[in-house]
Amino acid sequence: MNLRKSQSYIDLTIRNWDNTEFGSKLWEMCEAAREYKNDQVEVHQVVNLGKRKGEWHYLIILNISQDLDNLGELIEGNYR
Repeated sequence: MNLRKSQSYIDLTIRNWDNTEFGSKLWEMCEAAREYKNDQVEVHQVVNLGKRKGEWHYLIILNISQDLDNLGELIEGNYR
């Protein structure tokens, strides 16, 4: 198994907690970070950067693992 591991980060701003389900947002970020079908993406850390101008700011750090011997199909339309 030939693995490549990397990290990525995403800025997240929450304006209204009433309309936000945090777990769903994290799942969407993991799905968007996948480049190939067989990629494994995990949330490594959620860093609370605090509240500014009525908005909560977070830094989401993701761990991405790719099996270079078995990438799967390329996923189109992700954030990369």
